[in-house]
Amino acid sequence: MKKIKYSKPLSLLNQKGFSLIELIIILVIIGIMIAASSSRLKDITTNARVGASINQITGDIDQAKTISMSMRSQIQIIFNQNNETYTIYKDGILYNDFPGSENGIVNLLGDDNNADVDITSVSLNGSNTLTFDKWGNCLQSGTIVLNNDRQIQIKNLTGHWEIIN
Repeated sequence: MKKIKYSKPLSLLNQKGFSLIELIIILVIIGIMIAASSSRLKDITTNARVGASINQITGDIDQAKTISMSMRSQIQIIFNQNNETYTIYKDGILYNDFPGSENGIVNLLGDDNNADVDITSVSLNGSNTLTFDKWGNCLQSGTIVLNNDRQIQIKNLTGHWEIIN
């Protein structure tokens, strides 16, 4: 009886390691996933910065109202769309001691000068100034728009605000 020799078929189960093509395909897939997630991460970061700016503005509006009543002074917040700042005045004089400001000026971009936050428009009875009298009454009503879609609506007399979008 004669023995028949046979050779083992090459199969993927018997291979040791990966081929160069398989490694390149995996790297391409990983690169596509990173590219897709990085654009989404930018959107998340921008939304977080805009949200923080809204919190800053609304907190400062509430603070201005409180200070106007407690100090029996007129407080004005003047918004500047060109450099994404607003300035606080007490009885017509720059209020250097306003909490969270640098010499009465609040910069929404912060120290890193990030351009993610944009004061798109300010319409407070036709001006860019929000005024609280010495009794805490808000003398204007209107909206502040950030990044073309996030709005802060401010009500006359009460100074209550509402976030739209």
